[in-house]
Amino acid sequence: MKITDISVKRPVATAMAFLAVLLFGIVSWQKLPLDIMPKMELPTLTVITAYPGASAGEVEKQVTKPLEALLAGAENMKEIESSSKENVSFISLQYRWKTDITEAANNVRDLIELSKRHLPEEAHNPVIFKVNSSMLPVLVYGINADENFQGIENIIEDNIASPIRKIEGVGTVIYLGQPQREIKVTLNPAKIRAYNISPTQIATVLKAENIKIPGGNIKTGDFDFSIDIPGEINKTTDLAEIPIVNFNHKIIKLKDIAKIEDGFKETDEYIRTEKGPGVAFMIQKQSGANTLEVVNAVRSQMDEIRQDLPDDVEVFEIISTDEVITQSIGNLSESLLYAFIIVILVVFIFLREWRSSIIVSLTIPFSLIVAFITMYVLDYTINIFSLISLIIAIGMVVDNAIVILENITKKIEEGLPPYKAAIEGAKEMGMAISASTATTLMVFIPLIFMGGIVGIMFKQLAILTSVTMIASLITSLSLTPMISSRLLKKKNEKAERKFSFFKWSENIFVAIESAYKKLLAWVIFHKSVTILFVLAILVLSIYTGKKIGSDYIPEFDAGDVTVVFETEVGTRADATGKIGEKIASIMQDEIPERVPGSIAVIAGQTQDGILSSVGFSEGKNVGTVMCHLELPDERERSAKEIGEVLRARLEEIPEIERFHVSAGSILSAALLGNNKPIEVFLSGKHFEELNSTARSVEEYFENCGYLTDVESTIDNGKNQIEIHIDRKKASALGLNVAMVGMQVRQGIYGTDAGTLSDEGEDYDITLMYGEDFKKDITDIGNIQLTNLRGEKITLSSVADIRMGKGKLEIRRKSQQRYVVVKANLDQISLGEAAANVNQFLADFDLPEGVTAEIAGQVENKDESFGDLYLIFILGILLVYMVMAAQFESFKHPLIIMLSVPFTAIGVIWAFAITGLTLSVTTFIGIIMLIGIVVNNGIVLVDYINQLRRKGAKLTDAVLESGSSRLRPVLMTTLTTVCAMIPMAASTGMGKEMFSPLGITIIGGLLVSTLITLLFVPAVYIAFHPNELKKEKNK
Repeated sequence: MKITDISVKRPVATAMAFLAVLLFGIVSWQKLPLDIMPKMELPTLTVITAYPGASAGEVEKQVTKPLEALLAGAENMKEIESSSKENVSFISLQYRWKTDITEAANNVRDLIELSKRHLPEEAHNPVIFKVNSSMLPVLVYGINADENFQGIENIIEDNIASPIRKIEGVGTVIYLGQPQREIKVTLNPAKIRAYNISPTQIATVLKAENIKIPGGNIKTGDFDFSIDIPGEINKTTDLAEIPIVNFNHKIIKLKDIAKIEDGFKETDEYIRTEKGPGVAFMIQKQSGANTLEVVNAVRSQMDEIRQDLPDDVEVFEIISTDEVITQSIGNLSESLLYAFIIVILVVFIFLREWRSSIIVSLTIPFSLIVAFITMYVLDYTINIFSLISLIIAIGMVVDNAIVILENITKKIEEGLPPYKAAIEGAKEMGMAISASTATTLMVFIPLIFMGGIVGIMFKQLAILTSVTMIASLITSLSLTPMISSRLLKKKNEKAERKFSFFKWSENIFVAIESAYKKLLAWVIFHKSVTILFVLAILVLSIYTGKKIGSDYIPEFDAGDVTVVFETEVGTRADATGKIGEKIASIMQDEIPERVPGSIAVIAGQTQDGILSSVGFSEGKNVGTVMCHLELPDERERSAKEIGEVLRARLEEIPEIERFHVSAGSILSAALLGNNKPIEVFLSGKHFEELNSTARSVEEYFENCGYLTDVESTIDNGKNQIEIHIDRKKASALGLNVAMVGMQVRQGIYGTDAGTLSDEGEDYDITLMYGEDFKKDITDIGNIQLTNLRGEKITLSSVADIRMGKGKLEIRRKSQQRYVVVKANLDQISLGEAAANVNQFLADFDLPEGVTAEIAGQVENKDESFGDLYLIFILGILLVYMVMAAQFESFKHPLIIMLSVPFTAIGVIWAFAITGLTLSVTTFIGIIMLIGIVVNNGIVLVDYINQLRRKGAKLTDAVLESGSSRLRPVLMTTLTTVCAMIPMAASTGMGKEMFSPLGITIIGGLLVSTLITLLFVPAVYIAFHPNELKKEKNK
């Protein structure tokens, strides 16, 4: 090969080339950002539209349905789902994978612009969110201050948020519970009736009296003068003096008919930390920004901000994502370092010569450094999956170097000078190691094209492992022979044998080879018994494997315990928050492992739905209580075990209607859509049938014994006051439905009456009836209406006002209403639970018009497993094709491929011993094993063929191949296995994600190596009956 010739003949140029790669790699490594997961931009858009003061039914009718009808026909749309609640509409647009989501967002934005005229005037402009990893808050802070401190709003905005926004990499700052200054004008209904005026007239007067009008400009001599007519209101005292109406020759001022207060807007948000009531704000990073750099920069800025804050304003950290990143990446980095050391030790133990060990070990850093360059070029981050790829590769990159080095050493022993031995030895094995590398690549390449979240997560792993393997091949054919030609010398056997370690280890190797040769001889002459015995073990293992469950993605202990709870429908946000405080108190008692100050209560809902956009549940009767824990290796209990304790205590709170406890990260839940393991979607046209069916499903979930944290979207309705307008009466009195509805809204919800300017800031003036005048139906009936002729008419004279039931939330999927019942698992695998629920649904008699489908994580698992099964089959076919091309034979690759199914023996028993389930992570490990385990078979079969071409008998060739290839096979197996041990045995944060992968590969590779060393020779003999018969006849 030319690469070998050039490398050996030009050692200085070769050394400089590899040093250049090393320098580029170090520079790339320093510039790579750290993150927990690969960058994710899911093919999902969320459209949130606020409609303040509207019921769920009105939101659905006036906002959700019109937008759905417009957006449903968008290009590449897979599914459209919506939720209509009081005050806000949520529409989730799910596109097909590979869709350009930026272009899709632009198209949606254009469509929404066209639809604005069809939306109510009171509805806010729809806001479009892309669902990606940058949506997740990297920091959540709490702010506590004197509750009566009037300037807190400006302090939060000017002193805290504004400096943070200027930090490089900071995206959005989201407030929760921030007091917003408002000038409240509370009308006295009795007085405005007495003076024969309406809220609309008052608002019109206030706006007319509170305005600044430019008067143009005039020229006087050589100068221009602008004319300014300052008519703005700057003080509440001035506002109170505004004349509203002339009644019986008496000027009636605003203060005569209303109470003017400089206060804060009413809110349905409730925030409380361990330090008392306060404000929470979340900081999002920009897409592509380094999470750790942003977090550190914000913390540094916050230290400076605290010094300038008033004494009674305290800012403290509640949640941060950097700990999860640093701990998970730190654990894997340690595993990578330990793997590097262990692999070098294994290589030295087998080679027992320092020069050879150095030559082989140099393959590792130069192969891995190429991965860093690739990550920089492809704009990757250093994350869990990129580091896993390096750990997987570190045990395999030495394989090619070992094969080349062994052949070069053999040539030197045959008498060739090191220079020629290096060239000929590398050339002779070049095609063999190229084919071996190709078989490994064949199982990684299909993973690159996998879609979905799993595809995003494992694409980096596949690409980086493939690049590292290719780099190791190039290094083995260039750097390894170049250094070998300079360092290797003919062995001095006498000197070697004086080395005590050599003598000790050699005796062990000789004993192992002798025992293996005897066993192999027995297998060859009892091949039928051997094959049947191995098949029996495989059948037994498969039977055992039926008891192993299946799951989606392993649950990640990120150190967060979250309780989401619901109180009785209609409960106010502050009352719901009080229940949240009870839960927080239980957390303080039951969780000594918590980080001090990390408990926070969030209840109620935001007007613009911003809380839902970052993964929290919203609703006046909905609350969330969060608690952050110490690191996993600093506590005895897992987050899941702590969650079980909380679950038992929460049953003691009677006000809680339903709840669920999450032991995973709330930020991860936000990214993955808050899907529970088991969800049943019930679709239909009629609410009554849907709710009745859902109750039956919910009852089954609660009593089946294997599901917990059952919740549903069953809507029992919310008490509401309904105003039924008599159109005939209204028309006769000069009114219509729109006029009545608008004037009722203005009196109850409030109406905009302009702004008050104070020190450069504008604050809303809101006009409404006071709480004392809207306590019951009678008060509402007395609302004064103004008809087209300016006459005053009471609401009760044109409408029937009565109590009724309204919807709390209306969900739609594919433009059809649905109810969902969902639950977490309780001591059962996802696959088994899904099978049980499917059987229940099959036996259940659904009402006509109602359809049921199982969804949640089980749906994601089924989709991912379907893709992985296809990749598994594709990997087997591609590996076979590469080997067929290498051997120029259909039969010999088949012999090797027959060993692949027996990998299941090791995998199944590894699962059974460690309690693992078949998840996406372990499935990926099984696919990787296809390309790894066949390499040992290739070594054996290739050498058997070489010996037979030289004239050796069939049985002699098989025996000689097995005994002479035993050490290389054991060495390559142990380097890969030992590299996986630190990752498999990890106990730190993130172990749930990467430890199962290491266990899978270790179990499968160890058993498959044993099977390869015994089963493959037996099958090889069985595949050549004629040659064996001839040998026996001779």
